[in-house]
Amino acid sequence: MNRDLAEDTGDDLAVKPKTTTVMACAGLLAAVPTGPRGSPVSVVSSYGMKSKTKPQPREAKAGFEVVARGTVPPLRPAAEAPTGETTTADDDDDDGPAAKRARIKDDGRWSLAAVTFEVFPDRFATLPAARKSVRLGEVRVDGQIRRPDYRPMPGEDIAIVTRISSGKTLDIKDLPPSLPPLIVKHEDPHFAVVVKPEGLNTVGDGAGGWTAERMLPYFLRPTAGVEGALVRPRPVHRLDARTGGLLVVAKTRLAMTSLSEAFASRKVSKRYRAVLCGTPKFDGQPTIEVDDAAEIGTRLTLGVEIGTRLTLGVIDAPMEKKECVSHWRVVSHVPCERYGRLTLVDMWPKTGRTHQLRKHASGALGCPILGDGRYTARHSLDDTEGLFLWSMEVALPPSATPWRFGDGETAADDDDARKWLRVKVDTDPEKFRARVGI
Repeated sequence: MNRDLAEDTGDDLAVKPKTTTVMACAGLLAAVPTGPRGSPVSVVSSYGMKSKTKPQPREAKAGFEVVARGTVPPLRPAAEAPTGETTTADDDDDDGPAAKRARIKDDGRWSLAAVTFEVFPDRFATLPAARKSVRLGEVRVDGQIRRPDYRPMPGEDIAIVTRISSGKTLDIKDLPPSLPPLIVKHEDPHFAVVVKPEGLNTVGDGAGGWTAERMLPYFLRPTAGVEGALVRPRPVHRLDARTGGLLVVAKTRLAMTSLSEAFASRKVSKRYRAVLCGTPKFDGQPTIEVDDAAEIGTRLTLGVEIGTRLTLGVIDAPMEKKECVSHWRVVSHVPCERYGRLTLVDMWPKTGRTHQLRKHASGALGCPILGDGRYTARHSLDDTEGLFLWSMEVALPPSATPWRFGDGETAADDDDARKWLRVKVDTDPEKFRARVGI
């Protein structure tokens, strides 16, 4: 018996004798009409209970669109494609694009994933990608959603249906008044860059259930008419709860894929600003010259003009036997009675280890970040204003934002500095200015 139903009807059904309930259910089942194979047709009983069989969906519901169509091709004779062997088209070569469109012949019939992979080679780079699309219910055969184990027949129509519109923007008035807002620094239909306030988790569990991810629909515009639109925007990377600053957010599948790949391959350049307790140990540290030949992302976030050179310190201190590299430079410093000096620095993490900059500041530089209770001796902790670490700037290569350039062959030319997208926070946080006078 449906527990929710019993609650809604005052438990009238729950107090009936078992025999009465069984007889009533039997009577209902006997009255259910059946389909051509004896399966029940979706009906609603007098109690408001619905059978498990769902009505056949339309080919594309509101907010979705058919983005590709094709026809299930005939299979070659079984003699040409032995069971369990992988075959390709006769004109394939090892390096050609059709080489990856291998078909797995198991019982002489197409599997839904295999035929999807075969019919739409430009949409699916691998067979697992086609399987995922099938599992998500994006593949329609003759206008119907099919289970992954469905075996399509040659000549049947096959189509790909994807979401083209996100959910609506939510009313900012519904947010708790005490919750600090997100500030949008850049936004287009595919992605956005927002300023996350410190003290707010990026994802997961947050104070009162609120995280940056949950807040995004209240501040970003909905995406409409774009293939692969996500229901809700999603962060591409994370900032610690105590770290504020720029957070990159995807609004479409294309953005999630390309931005995630750019972060994973370390093509994205991120500049952080921190206040250190004391004077960093520069002597003996390796350095790197930033000039015209330097990494474009670092040069852009440094603001280095053509023909100029700057020297950055290099911290190469592995964490848990994994490579861990950061670049840094001193911006300014002021005297401090408690620590002798407060030093304002810029830092560029070249890898993405947990608490990387905090550990490098405390360990390699010998100067923990102001307000860092985890990596500062408790007797000297100054934690009255939170952590003095802020994500100030991000530089994204063209390959991370391909939708900005169309389909040209040079669209993803990461060596062209003019095509990089640079987003930054215009001014330092107020607490930084109060402490170091900038």
